[in-house]
Amino acid sequence: MSDPQLKLKQWLSNKLEPRGTSAQLAAALGVQPVAVTRMKNVDSDNPKERRQIRPDEIERIARFFNELPPGFEQMTSWLADADTTPPAYLPKSNASFPPRYQQFKSDGYVPLLGQSVAGPNGRFILNGAEVARLFVPPMLEGVEGAYAVRVYGTSMEPRFKAGETVWINPNEPVRAGDDVIVQILTDEENQRESYIKEFKSQSSKVTRLWQHHPDEGETNDLQFPTSQVFSVHKIVFHATV
Repeated sequence: MSDPQLKLKQWLSNKLEPRGTSAQLAAALGVQPVAVTRMKNVDSDNPKERRQIRPDEIERIARFFNELPPGFEQMTSWLADADTTPPAYLPKSNASFPPRYQQFKSDGYVPLLGQSVAGPNGRFILNGAEVARLFVPPMLEGVEGAYAVRVYGTSMEPRFKAGETVWINPNEPVRAGDDVIVQILTDEENQRESYIKEFKSQSSKVTRLWQHHPDEGETNDLQFPTSQVFSVHKIVFHATV
């Protein structure tokens, strides 16, 4: 079956070749990465594996790459260097969306670590397995030991939502108010449970954390004996990937 958007999708496929670009575009469009994969798919006859690109998405994709796709060369108003002064009857925006395209370096990656759900308060266990490779945000270029995990639970909404991804710099100093991943030693030998929380304070006896949206019966404030705190790592970036 011929696809009327064949040239557009072939152009999009070429633009998405650099590692991490699909995830960035998905975030800019407000869709899941699988939707971008289906947009560029022209080989499958399975309707679940491909989809048409809507006109508003074409405009946002053009602005994301700052380049007009084939068949849309006349739409120069979509480019970032065009005159985008809004009409007098419209309020001026204080934000630019989608952002100008920035290509991340493709010579490295950040491992996405696997985890298993273990209980309340958004608690999970990092199993150490690498389940995927993600793009490197600028602040993590060359940082040894950087990693990423998925957010589990709703205890940190609206700051972080379940299913989002957070990137961690284990070497960055932590201050009060920073979002962190804390690993706590359990009673079981060599076992550690992890939490994504806001860091409040740490003394020789107590480490205090904060959660924005506790479940019923829980409190916002969490405290652990500092002797059981294995690590506190700072979250430096997050995205819906």
